[in-house]
Amino acid sequence: MKLRIDFRPSIVVALLAAAALLFWLATGVPGLSWIALPFALFYSVLLAIAALALLRLRTIERWMAWDAPGRLLILAPHEDDCVISAGGLGLRNSRLGGVTRVVYLARDETPALPERREAEARAAWSIAGLGGTDLLFLDLMPPLEKRDPAKLRAASIVLRAIIDDFQPTAIVMPAFEGGHVHHDMVAALVDLLVTPADRFAVFEAPEYSPCVSLLHTPHRVLALCARWLFGLVAYNGPPDGVDGRPILKLRMAPSELADKRRMLGAFASQNAPSLMVTRSYPDRLIARVGHRPHSRPFDFDRSYLRFVLALRRRLPPRLVDRLFPVQLGTIGRMGTITDWDSEWGRA
Repeated sequence: MKLRIDFRPSIVVALLAAAALLFWLATGVPGLSWIALPFALFYSVLLAIAALALLRLRTIERWMAWDAPGRLLILAPHEDDCVISAGGLGLRNSRLGGVTRVVYLARDETPALPERREAEARAAWSIAGLGGTDLLFLDLMPPLEKRDPAKLRAASIVLRAIIDDFQPTAIVMPAFEGGHVHHDMVAALVDLLVTPADRFAVFEAPEYSPCVSLLHTPHRVLALCARWLFGLVAYNGPPDGVDGRPILKLRMAPSELADKRRMLGAFASQNAPSLMVTRSYPDRLIARVGHRPHSRPFDFDRSYLRFVLALRRRLPPRLVDRLFPVQLGTIGRMGTITDWDSEWGRA
């Protein structure tokens, strides 16, 4: 049985330090020195990488407060995404007397599942006091595996109308991060729609991504380092950004975190027990700053992902996946990552 470390990165660093120390001690044992030395060096390098990742966390993560009621618009591709990204904000804003609206933009393609997922979303948000017209279920995104620029253009018109009608003070949307093509589409559409005349704040919520970078994804780096602790440790960290912008962590009371777990527990069709363990962190947001300059969320050509995909063509894929685990591209565009120019029809 593995030791699960949830959201406590310093423990990973401490365990790697202990492993490196043990191997260095073993180098002083007659007959073991030449065997132990490569392991001592390897775990020392892992320790240095993990320590740098921990230091990077201290640099890019900071707490944020939400102490006044507002008009909060949460845009989510799928039903569980809204609670993962902004369940705490929705709870807090509702209890402060603010107005919260949640808009779902992609309909599940599995027969009978859309109705089930809608019921789960309504049950989840009822814990925050939302119901009726506070939740809006639409079908604006193209099918998962297809490109449809015309449908995206139609979606942009509907989205702008929703924003103008609700007049939010803040919008929370998925991050443009390469994890799921529908998430990236929503983020890119909002980025197109927002103008300098708009006076609302826009926040991106990271959820998952195939990006691996010591500077940008320190929690992911720590999780990869922890895998080398003899297969005995699994680190589950909260999601990182992909471009180095500060990560804002919502200050949540223990009771609010407990309510967010209860909300996640409503999504039985999406493995609720796993969501309650892996996604019950304080909401993590990244403030949008200007228009996005690139068509892709990160540099795919020089990425860890491309390195792993190349290895899988030359070595047994199962071996590569065990040694270098990563999501193998954007969901919906596996083997590569979202290219907004292609989705929008520019290329």
